[in-house]
Amino acid sequence: MIKNVLITGISGMLGMAVYSHFKQLKSYKIFGISRNTDFKLEGAEILIGDLTSKEFLNSIRSLKFNSIIHCSAEVNVNLCEIDKELAYKSNVSATELIFSLLDSDKYIYISTDSVFDGKGGNYAEDSLVNPLSYYAETKFLGEEAVKNNTINHYILRTNIYGFNIPMKKSLFEWGYSELRKSKDINGFSNMYFNPLYVGQLAMLLEKLISSNIDFGIYNVTSDEGISKYDFLLKIAENFDYSPDLIKAVEFNQSEIVAPRALNTTLNNSKIKSVFENFDFSFEKGFSMLKKDFSVFKE
Repeated sequence: MIKNVLITGISGMLGMAVYSHFKQLKSYKIFGISRNTDFKLEGAEILIGDLTSKEFLNSIRSLKFNSIIHCSAEVNVNLCEIDKELAYKSNVSATELIFSLLDSDKYIYISTDSVFDGKGGNYAEDSLVNPLSYYAETKFLGEEAVKNNTINHYILRTNIYGFNIPMKKSLFEWGYSELRKSKDINGFSNMYFNPLYVGQLAMLLEKLISSNIDFGIYNVTSDEGISKYDFLLKIAENFDYSPDLIKAVEFNQSEIVAPRALNTTLNNSKIKSVFENFDFSFEKGFSMLKKDFSVFKE
């Protein structure tokens, strides 16, 4: 039986990874939403509209989905701090409308490790949240909108890495581009996370949709916590660039617009207990990235 899956933010880094994974499975009919009237993807039905428009979402309410994967968000942390109206509309209002108006058997909301203040690390699903930035606050308010409008939901807290086509400015993309030009760069040695490759998350989303595990909040991260400095060293190591180009520095809040948490590592034991055979290792994710990136470079 073919299942209908709606991917919001399908043109973004995560959305494209999810689309690519589901497309090869042949057992899903893929829907995506885009504001770009010229946007097309092979094998996907693109619905043209604005996620913050109630009129648009009402116009597609007749569609029945087996799963909605809400990848869309405004993730520019500094922009969210400067333009709070944009951040609220993108991360809270849109979530509220999607989860209240559209019909689906399962709803999946991609949240962030930034809902925590980073003073402790190794946070569990029931740890006390304390978002520092407005981006993090709106993502947490998005979680609340999900809870208020549905019971059949999964809230996935994560921190992802990958690449866009064309390249943008995420940590991997920035680090790779600068090292490729043999430029000296700084990496924060006192800022920790346990990032998951978007390809790994896409695979896990399919497993989640196919399973009957309990609804609720899950931390979905790699097993290993590393610093941002160590992440840049991984890029150098895997793509044969000199590690001497990377200087370890301590994060200085006064140089950044939006407040940042220092240690947002999450404890992923809950999701690992239900998907025991899934490989959450950082090495697995980075090997997948290398393979996908080599195809992109060709």
